[in-house]
This record gives sequence, C-alpha cells and structure tokens, in this order.
Amino acid sequence: MAQIILTEKSELKTVLKEALAELRAEEKKETLSEKLYTRNQVRKRLGKAWKTIDNLIEKGMLKSTASGLISEAALNDYLQKS
Repeated sequence: MAQIILTEKSELKTVLKEALAELRAEEKKETLSEKLYTRNQVRKRLGKAWKTIDNLIEKGMLKSTASGLISEAALNDYLQKS
C-alpha cells in the first residue's frame, strides 16, 4: 500500500475525491458486467424470508448496491462463507 503525505486540507479533499471517483468507476464497471438480483429473487433462490435477507444485508454478510440490488458475485461470496 502506498503512503500519501498531505500537508494541506485541500490536498486531502483532492485525494479523497479522486479515490471516490475511482471506486465509483470500478463499481459501475462491475455492476454493468454482472447479473443483478432483486431482494425477492435472492429470497426465492436461498429459500429465506424477506427479513432474513434484510438482516444479512444490514450485517454486511450480503452486499448490495446503493439501489438495493445484489450482484451475482455478492451472492456467491455469501454462499461460500455460509
């Protein structure tokens, strides 16, 4: 991991903005190339209740996008861990 030394507040803002933009671009790329599922589709696939799916998302055990969709990769990660 690279170390960054910042001497001014404005530098910190610039670095954070660049990092956030990079993360958003990566997320968009992943989202566009992956199949996304609704909570209801995931619920049916796992045979679990709505509340269980919501709890898994809240606890960070099942990751979802900002719009509440769940990617194939996130679903596979959860299944491998459980």
